[in-house]
Formats: sequence, C-alpha cells, structure tokens
Amino acid sequence: MLIWQGDIDKGLVKRFMLACWAMLAVEVAAANIWASPEVVKGVLLGGVLANLNIIGTFRDTTRMVKLKTAIVYYIGVFARLAVAGLIVYTFLKKFPGSFSVIGILIGVSTVPLAYFILVFQIMLTRRRLEK
Repeated sequence: MLIWQGDIDKGLVKRFMLACWAMLAVEVAAANIWASPEVVKGVLLGGVLANLNIIGTFRDTTRMVKLKTAIVYYIGVFARLAVAGLIVYTFLKKFPGSFSVIGILIGVSTVPLAYFILVFQIMLTRRRLEK
C-alpha cells in the first residue's frame, strides 16, 4: 500500500528539528530559573530523548517513502518508544531523586510545542502570501 507520493521536504524537516532543539533550550533555560535542579535534569533528559526520536522518525519516514511500505515506520516507532522507556526507567532507578518525572514530561513536550509553533508559522506565511 502506497501511503506517500512524492518526496519529503528536507528543508521543512531541518527547520522542525532546529525548532525542537531551540524549544528544548528555552525550556531548560526557563527550568533553570524557576525550578529545582532535579526538574532541570528531567527536562534535559526528556527533551534530548524526544529530539533524538525525531531524528529517527525522519529516517523511518524516508525509508517508508523509499520502500513504499508503512511497516518499517511502525517498527521504528515501537523500537524507539521501547528504548526511550527503558532509558527513562534506567535513569529513574539508577539515580533515584536526581531526575524529576514532571521534568521529563516537560522535556518530552518540546516536540509537540515545536510542531505547533512551526504549523502556526506556516499558516501565517501562507496567509501573507495569499494577500
């Protein structure tokens, strides 16, 4: 089953990855000002895991377009989810009290926040071009 026709816009992907890392930097800076060191470490851990996951998602999407099957995408998603869960579990068990679960959740939110900002920017650009 062919899911995608055409090519992936590599410029958009690069902007999205850059936005994700920039969002993580903003979240870490804000947590550094207003939160405890445990929350800052949690934000950093969650954000790095989420941003590395985006790199893997792009690779799997490229592979999906090339092979014209979605199974490679889903295998990659489940593998990355399992590895990320194992990493978080290991950090929480190996270093109890060093990482905040709330901070990890805030860190993971870098990707959806960057996505919404990027979509908003695309919508504004499209409106400006239509006028």
